[in-house]
Amino acid sequence: MFSYKQNLLIVILWFTILLVGCSSIGTHQYPDVIYNHRQPLVSVSYEYGETDIQIPLVFPGIVPEQLSFQVYARGDSINPLITIKSNATDLVRIFLPQGVLDIEDNNNYILIKPHHPDFVSKKVMFKGIDYGKVTLDPVHIVQQPLTLAGLVSNTLTEKVLNNIDVSLFLKNDLLQKVFSNENGEYTLTISGEYKNQDFLRIIAGEKLIFSPFRRDISFEKTKELRLDIGLGPSQELADLGNLYITNKSNVHFRDKPHIGGATLFLLPEGEPIAVEQVSKGLYYGTIEILVSSGKRVKMSGWLERQFTDLLFFDNIFKDEKVYEQTL
Repeated sequence: MFSYKQNLLIVILWFTILLVGCSSIGTHQYPDVIYNHRQPLVSVSYEYGETDIQIPLVFPGIVPEQLSFQVYARGDSINPLITIKSNATDLVRIFLPQGVLDIEDNNNYILIKPHHPDFVSKKVMFKGIDYGKVTLDPVHIVQQPLTLAGLVSNTLTEKVLNNIDVSLFLKNDLLQKVFSNENGEYTLTISGEYKNQDFLRIIAGEKLIFSPFRRDISFEKTKELRLDIGLGPSQELADLGNLYITNKSNVHFRDKPHIGGATLFLLPEGEPIAVEQVSKGLYYGTIEILVSSGKRVKMSGWLERQFTDLLFFDNIFKDEKVYEQTL
């Protein structure tokens, strides 16, 4: 038989267990899953989210055969998350694991590299998501732009000229028109799709009293051209005689003074002429012809006096109210 003290101790022990609860009793820790080998078996799988990046592509001109895509995240520009190659399609999809993109800032980008020498790489910035689908704005894959730049100056004094119109044409279609800045500089930039065109022409100084500067150009061997534009007569021409200028278009420039003389050229309006001899109703003088090499070739001939005016340099612009620049 238990004594009174033993019975009291047992009561206190049971009361403590009921008050504190089973949570106070330590349990075994099992690092691995325990199977009871009963049917049916129950399995648990873990699924990770996936980021689907969709890139619509637009090809306005030449289509490169292949493109490479490199995805960079969180400001890292050295180690791409993934690099893939793809044929030229309207839509490219790139799949990434969950959680690799910066979802707070616009700090991820895709570097698109066309496999073609006439194209340049394109960098597309975007803000990521943890997982799901990201559809970017359409990306235009175009050829590297073509650039034509140079300096506009007065051929006679070599002084730079500002506010001179410089235009680039494909046959008779105007592609772009700019004006020289205060330093006489101009820059024309057109799409790379015109790289192999055969009928590109630059025309400058259409608002001047002189006939415009005209020159055929080609980007076949380069994407950047330099062309300095000289307007007006040269000092060499001025040294030959008094300078006149034609006052109408299609003025006959003949090799002989009589009617039977052969027409060498039909001169445009504004063509400078250094007059060396004067005959009855005629002038004998020299003109300059700008050839494809950029050199000025001189030719002499006869033309009617009534189709010429003495050349004054007070103002080289046709509209004196708009422009006030002197040569």
